[in-house]
Amino acid sequence: MRTAKKSSLALIMILTVALVLRLALIFKYGNLLTLDSDDLNYIKSAVYLLRSGLLTYQSYHEPTVYIMPGYPAFLALIFKIFGSESDGIQAIRIIQAIISTATILIVYLMAKRLFNSPAAILSAAFLAIYPPNMTTAGFLMTETIFTFLLCLLIYSSILCVSEPSVKKFVFLGAFLAVVTLFRPTIAMYPALLFIYLLISHRMKVGMLIKQGAVMILSFCIIMSPWWIRNYIEYATFIPLSASSGNPMLQGTYIHYRQTPDNITYYKLGKDAFETDQNEVETAKKRIKEGFKKDFWSYLQWYTIGKTRYYWGTIFYWKEFAGISQYHVLALHYMILSGFFGMGILILTNYKEHLLPILTILYFNAVHCVYMAFDRYAFPVIPVMTMYSAYFMIYVHKTLLISNGRIEYKPG
Repeated sequence: MRTAKKSSLALIMILTVALVLRLALIFKYGNLLTLDSDDLNYIKSAVYLLRSGLLTYQSYHEPTVYIMPGYPAFLALIFKIFGSESDGIQAIRIIQAIISTATILIVYLMAKRLFNSPAAILSAAFLAIYPPNMTTAGFLMTETIFTFLLCLLIYSSILCVSEPSVKKFVFLGAFLAVVTLFRPTIAMYPALLFIYLLISHRMKVGMLIKQGAVMILSFCIIMSPWWIRNYIEYATFIPLSASSGNPMLQGTYIHYRQTPDNITYYKLGKDAFETDQNEVETAKKRIKEGFKKDFWSYLQWYTIGKTRYYWGTIFYWKEFAGISQYHVLALHYMILSGFFGMGILILTNYKEHLLPILTILYFNAVHCVYMAFDRYAFPVIPVMTMYSAYFMIYVHKTLLISNGRIEYKPG
């Protein structure tokens, strides 16, 4: 009882510190918290959506399928309440600071269920002080809210499948659709969940088909307005977004190096959708040619090479509050020790941890197909902190046992 009280007190302190740090950055730096890229386009998209009801991106002249509608709608809702000037933008940052802090709570609860209170506290502490997790709350981009929704989806899945029911899978399907409306990368999540159910919970195939059908039906119902809108605008079925062409094409250049000798030109379409299709076709052509000309170099690039770009750097492109990238990298690599924790668990107790681990590996694999860099790894960093916390506690305990300071207890 006393331990539980200490754990709760520690959690409250961590959440308070996390929120204070995020708000302090927001109030100190304000509009300096920008990357002058996608964030500005999201603001313009939200303002135009609020004024005209039309979802656009970059250009006001055509409806877009370049982005999913979730984040512009989220921004537009807040702009409707607080206005779209400085006050409205600052309100979004404050709300995102709260969402970022809520992500820490979700990760704590998930880690406590999968491990124990010490691992949960340590993983929460990592997230509270991880600088990219603090600064990103100030950027008007999808990262903060998508990361929260992703963690909540994984945690909800673990809870729901422990005692599965039709209602719970209806909820999971609907919630997955909501998450997908913010970022389409997560759309293949049901495949991970079904593998988890088959291997970890030994769900019978008949039951899996039933629950899977319910989940997919619920997903389709929530997604259907987006599909109908896209068909009306482009006379073709567009289930997610049409923005994979550029990152897929950029990803065909080894180390993203484009030179006059290796660049491939392509025809711009009559609109952004057609241009995206042209980019996809050009990318496919380059991939086929690349593997034919230099198979091993391309294989290395599409596996180890892109994985290094995915994890090896940090989504901390601007330095704030005197915190250098070198200090952030040190903490980042401590968090990446979670790969060792995952390795230990895969060999000893993989069933319980299969879903979070599969999610991390899935995001890595998807971005190896397209373009892999630190920003795309950001949403799974909170999940990784659970395994880095576990690994550090495991190492500490192992050292104590080897020094005879505590007694080894099998299991």
